[in-house]
Amino acid sequence: MTSSADGTLLRPGTPAHRRAKVALLGTGMATFALLWSAQPLLVLIGQEFSVSATEASLLLSAATAALAAAVLPLARLSERFGRARVIGAGLALAVVAGLGLVLAGSWPAVLALRTLQGAALAAVPAAALAWVAEEVHPRAVTQLGGLYIAGTSIGGMGGRLLAGGAAELWGWRGALLTVALISTALAAAALALLPRSRHRGRRVVPTALPDDGDPYRATRLRLYAVGGLGMAMFVGIYNVIVYRTHAEPYSLGVGLGSMFFLTYAAGTLTSAQAGRLTARAGVRGTVLLGLATCAAGVLVTLATPLWAIWVGLLLLAGGFFVAHAVASSTVAGVAPRPSAAAGRYTLAYYLGSSVGGVLLGQAWEVGAWGGTAVAALVIIAVAGAAAAGLPRRPLGAGAPRTTRRS
Repeated sequence: MTSSADGTLLRPGTPAHRRAKVALLGTGMATFALLWSAQPLLVLIGQEFSVSATEASLLLSAATAALAAAVLPLARLSERFGRARVIGAGLALAVVAGLGLVLAGSWPAVLALRTLQGAALAAVPAAALAWVAEEVHPRAVTQLGGLYIAGTSIGGMGGRLLAGGAAELWGWRGALLTVALISTALAAAALALLPRSRHRGRRVVPTALPDDGDPYRATRLRLYAVGGLGMAMFVGIYNVIVYRTHAEPYSLGVGLGSMFFLTYAAGTLTSAQAGRLTARAGVRGTVLLGLATCAAGVLVTLATPLWAIWVGLLLLAGGFFVAHAVASSTVAGVAPRPSAAAGRYTLAYYLGSSVGGVLLGQAWEVGAWGGTAVAALVIIAVAGAAAAGLPRRPLGAGAPRTTRRS
């Protein structure tokens, strides 16, 4: 049975739906440009403050760890104060921290500001997908969630490339300033376009499944596993690929090696199509297809030519972002509290990032690229086992029942 609120949910083809698409794309871009722009600058920052490579890498680890720690509290705040308000406040604080980095005069100050920036950026993943689950018609949830994920891939890739190029001209401080200013413009435009919330606290329960308390807990746990394991594999591969291309027989410099981040573009394209794929193959089929594509990409990278490595990474990125887009978009729609589910998914996602970087780094030290590939394939297999228990057809495809949280 359809609630009277369903008539006000965003549907494809409406002006509000089109504004939401642009807003979510821009929000994802601004957030992940700020988060990952420090990655190509680690050497320059480390040289200025005379810290080792391991210490310099804390600029990424501190930010992602803070993001993981802050996402659940911020998810609760977004329930109380509104999704858009929390997203806007988080992005504003992240930009201020980014501007502070430009002026920082000591290593502890830089590290503290990056930690603050990561915690502030947690506001976006904590609230954005919950907003989608509450405000968008179930048939369009995966499409809009996929566009947000596409924005994150564009932002992650663009932030790295923009920072690396700007650093050649103005140093690492100028690079971070450039990213912060562009992210500010993107975030302001996105928040201006985002339609106001009308259904905060709305609970969406697909009628295709029984409503007996919380029958979707196992499904959510599987989706968390897909996100965390997938990110562990993905980040680990991209961390290690720089070492592989820097070593013999390639001996590529940092600048040329960073060009492999352009393969993120495949993820931008595939995540934006995740909704269509889910409509045809269902949640389980689409996630498994994405993971199988990741595995194929890892196998292709075992070949020696650089073009083969490039093709393998294209497959890897394309497959990962499909699985991630479907999992992250689905999880909030099958939860009594969408923001809490989105927050837990983000927590799993970034814990996977932290663990995967270490595990695949150790695999590289023990077995070079062959060992890295084996470790990545094992992680993909475990994620596939979790995904095999997901529902076949898209969740929420039937008419939803809507209730308010008391």
